[in-house]
Amino acid sequence: MWSKSNSLVVAYFTVIVALTGCLVTGQLKPLFNGMQILPEFHQLGAVAIVMALGAAAHLLGADLPAIMITSCLSVLVAVTYDQDPLTRYLILSALLFSIGVYGMTTSRNAVRVLMSIELMLNAVNINLVAFARYVDPDMVRGQLFAIFILTVAAAEAAVGLAIVLSIYRNSATVDMEKFNLLKW
Repeated sequence: MWSKSNSLVVAYFTVIVALTGCLVTGQLKPLFNGMQILPEFHQLGAVAIVMALGAAAHLLGADLPAIMITSCLSVLVAVTYDQDPLTRYLILSALLFSIGVYGMTTSRNAVRVLMSIELMLNAVNINLVAFARYVDPDMVRGQLFAIFILTVAAAEAAVGLAIVLSIYRNSATVDMEKFNLLKW
């Protein structure tokens, strides 16, 4: 069912996409120059506008997680525009790692926690490959470490899901607050 919150999120997303497009094409330069913002701070000005619009949409009743996701993506574009590729990869990796930490600490569902851990491991893989590409492009050390982490992550996911499935069979829940099989 369509709600007021959905309408606000769609409107916010549309405004943010237009704002990000204007930043990338340089159409925001007259606005920022009129506000006497130095060119090196135009991206921070765009981030401030994104955050202010997100806060306004949330106060009007928009759903906070949808606003946060849209804001993070637009801030990622705004901050990494005109940056070298290594900085883009590192910011993307930091964003993915932060989303993984948030999901791991706030979720009570064991499957979501495992997915958040996988997201964090993939953020580490992006870091390894990016540094390997830009620090020593002739060697494949970062890629080898990334493959090693992928295999460890696959084993972790298999063992974790097996444990979650076993607990679900015994207690009919995957809520981590209700697990008491491993307590002393």
